[in-house]
Amino acid sequence: ILKGIDGPLTELQEQDLNAIYNSGQHLLRLINDVLDLAKIEAGKMELAYDEVNLTETIEGVLPTIAGVLKEKSLELITNIAPDIPVVRADPIRVRQVLINLLSNAVKFTEEGSITVEAYVQPSPSGGREVYISVADTGPGIAPEDQEKLFKSFSQVDASPTRKTGGTGLGLAISRQLVELHGGRIGVESEVGKGSKFYFTL
Repeated sequence: ILKGIDGPLTELQEQDLNAIYNSGQHLLRLINDVLDLAKIEAGKMELAYDEVNLTETIEGVLPTIAGVLKEKSLELITNIAPDIPVVRADPIRVRQVLINLLSNAVKFTEEGSITVEAYVQPSPSGGREVYISVADTGPGIAPEDQEKLFKSFSQVDASPTRKTGGTGLGLAISRQLVELHGGRIGVESEVGKGSKFYFTL
């Protein structure tokens, strides 16, 4: 109907239909989160490994947040090293983690910038890993609240999460997906100085 298949719409009708459509998309995301979590907890989450060009993947998800960046006048800074190798990973799940970290950064940052970085570094096991981070200039997260972040259905109570909405599942699912790949995920944050969420592959 929004595409005009039933004829022209008034401005009010368009607003109402957009509200319905956006609510439907929101519910779909919630259902998918709950299903993902159930699959992971049942040990049924299977990764579809493929060769993933991480530079292309990162650049491919940036347009998904472009609209909100403009609305808030946030600057997007990217610093992607030129020597990032192709990795064996599930491209859909890597994209899901990236979108989650980017969406959170934009959701909780009112002014300043979002910085996306990616580079290769030595891994704790002695090999090499790709380190990807999303840093923001938002309110920051207290040390005692950082522990809650990656737990299912857990939210930082005094945070703007109550205002912006959310299930508290995004980071829990992201953690499980990164760990299924054999990577690590974490946060570095200081109240009043923003946050940096990172993961490795």
